[in-house]
Amino acid sequence: MHMVLKRKQKREYCKDLKIVRGVFDERTLLVLYRLLNKDKISAESLIKQGKESVILSGKTKEGNLVAIKVYCVEACDFKTMWKYLIGDPRFKNIRKNRRAIVKVWCQREFKNLSMAYENGVYCPKPIDFMENVLIIDFIGDENELAPRLIDIIPEDPEELYKIILENLKKLVNAGLVHGDLSAYNILFWDKPYFIDLSHGAMIKNPLALELLRKDIKNVDAYFSKLGIKTDTEKTYKELEQLIKEKVTK
Repeated sequence: MHMVLKRKQKREYCKDLKIVRGVFDERTLLVLYRLLNKDKISAESLIKQGKESVILSGKTKEGNLVAIKVYCVEACDFKTMWKYLIGDPRFKNIRKNRRAIVKVWCQREFKNLSMAYENGVYCPKPIDFMENVLIIDFIGDENELAPRLIDIIPEDPEELYKIILENLKKLVNAGLVHGDLSAYNILFWDKPYFIDLSHGAMIKNPLALELLRKDIKNVDAYFSKLGIKTDTEKTYKELEQLIKEKVTK
């Protein structure tokens, strides 16, 4: 598809995305159409509208559910994004304007999810991305999105806590720390799924240990309220040592 399109053509390309007309700017609608058309995915419904992003449900041609995450360019906190991006060696020579930063931020989440998923971390499988639009596996079923951990009371919190710590370790083994992990960024659907990995930092990043400690504190705060015995410092020391061993190899 040619990049330069007449206004009338753009309207035609976006006509089957009525569920989001009025939510996104025209460029985002065009990106959505191009990406969904490329991957043969249909947009089904708007399922969550947050401060900086919107989540749509979609279906592949085989009928499999996917989640379509769209970063709202004008609403994103690009100054905070920039702070994280400048410490990431994977992204260099980034233009310091809002759309360029959001575009790299979306690519960053795709890369982080790929690293995590390939190393066995429980997280949505990344499928594709383009500019400010990311497609991942849908966690849940046709009737509902999986609930966040903060919104449920787990039947076996002690076992769940162990699984989450195991996945924190897997994430470090993948070369990442989550950077924004809490009961708000873990979905539960038979098992916990880490989501929102856009803040994820490489373990060589100077911010990595600080972010790791914050992640552990957040997780421990949730489980402590459920009566689970936690030891933030012990968990931190174990993962800190693992990071040091991996970084010095």
